[in-house]
Amino acid sequence: MLFTPAETENLKMKNRLVRSATAESMATKEGFVTDELIELYKKLAEGGAGTIITGYMFVSEDGRASYKMTGISEDRHIDGLRRLVEEVKNVANDVVFVAQLAHAGRQTILGNAIAPSAVRDPYTGVEPREMTKEDIERVIEAFVNAALRAEKAGFDAIQLHAAHGYLLSEFISPHTNRRKDEYGKERAKILLDIFERIREKSRIPVMIKMNACDFVPGGLEVDEAVRIAKLLDDAGFEAIEVSGGMYESIYHNRYNVVSQKVAKSGEAYFKDYAFKIKDAVSIPVMCVGGIKSRKTAEILLKKVEFVSMSRPLIRDPYLPRKMMEGEVDASDCKSCNLCLTAIFEGKPLGCYAKN
Repeated sequence: MLFTPAETENLKMKNRLVRSATAESMATKEGFVTDELIELYKKLAEGGAGTIITGYMFVSEDGRASYKMTGISEDRHIDGLRRLVEEVKNVANDVVFVAQLAHAGRQTILGNAIAPSAVRDPYTGVEPREMTKEDIERVIEAFVNAALRAEKAGFDAIQLHAAHGYLLSEFISPHTNRRKDEYGKERAKILLDIFERIREKSRIPVMIKMNACDFVPGGLEVDEAVRIAKLLDDAGFEAIEVSGGMYESIYHNRYNVVSQKVAKSGEAYFKDYAFKIKDAVSIPVMCVGGIKSRKTAEILLKKVEFVSMSRPLIRDPYLPRKMMEGEVDASDCKSCNLCLTAIFEGKPLGCYAKN
């Protein structure tokens, strides 16, 4: 089942394996695409994943989360992104290539942080400025314009990053969104507004990655996530990738919730959340979180439409092809997370495992 074709409303995938978005730390300081970034995605395309989602791309200058983050905030970014798409499609014309759009919100090391509410992030020490209505309007337009740039560059779809504590995730979380206006009373409003504005100008498919649980006291819980997922389903989103956690979660769980040690947590540690959302929506659901074996993937695909992998494809971008050809049944990734440590230090994405 993992290597059988699948469809969303507007897209056809050659298989059900998704390369989940991962920051690459490979762009120039202005956010331009580099040869190094292109080579990363060419290998992933050669490797056989049916869908590839880029690492987060900033939609506005104040939306940068880290250095060497890829940009989609200005028209001058389009040429490099178009070259990236062309090179990937030359390698695998049948891959579905998705641009992930993001704004850092309070989770930035670069200063000038904005957020729905002025809630300090204990992990970075950042206390953001509460967004005005004008800020919200500007950010909505930034996402819309970024979507149009992705379309011009040739991407097959976009994915809004509403997970892991970044800005859109902060809006849907009651912990970080304490507003009394309409964006606090309906915390999903910004997602729906962005989608509606995109639809006024484009038919590009819009996916979303969202938290099902923040793993912080007073944060988003799964029942509320299910309610929001239903709204997104009704609006016409293409697919939902279900994840969880934010930077701050580590203070309440004593481990990195997003990138758990699979030896301790087991594979597919977000599966129960994905299943609960799938039970409530008609659109396809992608399950992510520590999936590393074909056996686990096949079990998950009895309940959801797609499985997403990240660290195993950092370890070996050719893993899907090797699985399909029967060369291996599972990744030998040990989830040591040295790859993620490296990108936060400004090093390029890659496997830094010591074995």
